[in-house]
Amino acid sequence: MFYNRAKELHDLDSLWQSSKAQLVVVYGRRRVGKSVLLKAWIKNKPGFYWTATATTSERLLQSFSKALYVFKNPKAKTPQDFSYPNWESALVEVALLSQKEKVIVVIDEFPYLIEANAEISSLLQKIWDSHFENSKALLTLTGSRVGMIEKHVLSSRGPLYGRATSILWLDPLPFGELHHFLPRYSKTQLVEVYSITGGVPLYVKIFDDSISVLANIQRELSSTTSLLKGEPYFLIHEELKEPMRYVAILEALGMGKRQLSQIAATTGIEKPHLIPYLKTLETLRYVKRNISITENKNLSRKGLYDFSDLFLKFYFRFIAPCQTLLEEGREKVVLKAIEDQFDAFVGKEGFEALCQKWLTEQASQNALPFTPDIIGKYWDTVVEVDVAALSHKQQAVIIGESKWTNEKCGLSVLQALNKKADHIIKKFGFHVNKFIFSKSGFATPLIERARIENVRLVNIKELFK
Repeated sequence: MFYNRAKELHDLDSLWQSSKAQLVVVYGRRRVGKSVLLKAWIKNKPGFYWTATATTSERLLQSFSKALYVFKNPKAKTPQDFSYPNWESALVEVALLSQKEKVIVVIDEFPYLIEANAEISSLLQKIWDSHFENSKALLTLTGSRVGMIEKHVLSSRGPLYGRATSILWLDPLPFGELHHFLPRYSKTQLVEVYSITGGVPLYVKIFDDSISVLANIQRELSSTTSLLKGEPYFLIHEELKEPMRYVAILEALGMGKRQLSQIAATTGIEKPHLIPYLKTLETLRYVKRNISITENKNLSRKGLYDFSDLFLKFYFRFIAPCQTLLEEGREKVVLKAIEDQFDAFVGKEGFEALCQKWLTEQASQNALPFTPDIIGKYWDTVVEVDVAALSHKQQAVIIGESKWTNEKCGLSVLQALNKKADHIIKKFGFHVNKFIFSKSGFATPLIERARIENVRLVNIKELFK
């Protein structure tokens, strides 16, 4: 299934329209749909798609050579032992083919090729400068190992630095696209799925919309091949050296340890050594450092660490601590623990994240009372605001409450929000705009009062828009 990605396809097609040589880098976390996107893009265009695997450089050269041979000779039978003598010959041949006509060549999982041949980046740089730059080639390098792509392709220390003409980081699917995969699910159930998967397509496809979300989790817990049980360790071991230390950090975050000192105490990794590990996890978009919207990100020491990847957050919150129980076949005990805390998890993690994303989308359409500099949360020693945005120039903030309950929001929610607004006005003098987000809608007294006080009420249907 291939849904959405309209913007990405439009951007890639714009590159196709160019008469100049293009070196395109497409990367993002594993399972996010890079291969599906690129295969859809090159369909019916001249070129070929080739995927590197974890094998030797010689075997990869043979495989690439045959793919190139088939493209050049679509009606001929490929000789069994055909191969170019070396990578330089094969890559130069691609450049020569694209001298007269536009040709797309996608090298998927480029990091495997780097591992197999340490000189491939330098060789590609040399050939790009000498043969590709004046061609009509559209050479696309892609990979899931984010660290290696950034180090060997994008970093100023890498041989290919400055050669990429376009860089595309592929995010998970927007929340509004999940219904294509799970059309029988309600909007509430789709929020639950989003809270577990973060919109990563392969994880979304785990779910069967003929049964409940929790029934799907029960089925996955009982399966010996479940991605829900084994995928996170695969991601970490595939991407990172010293995986045990990274796992320890993620386990600490799963336990709710958010301050640097708490993570250090839980993992046994001293603070000075801990920071580089956290920065690596931030680079991979697994972890983020949150600060209150009124703090300077570069100067503040009040940052709190958290997962930016919802799939990993769900795993290290519920699955990782229960490995022994799962190995003993006690899936029902684990499921009961998830059931007891599931609504709170969805409300705090998935729903709040969606409310913040909604604000970001509204800002991009100039549909908010002001254009914010930052969107996130606000907290101090007195109050905490779930969803917040700030414009320093206009001295204005948005403060929002997100409520994931089965009852309609009443006046008490607005009263609590007004107290927070009063505190922020007194502390900063900001102009405050109030928003309330609700899973189950709003009671009539709140709707009437919100109209008088100019409070924006946002229900789950609006989040889909």
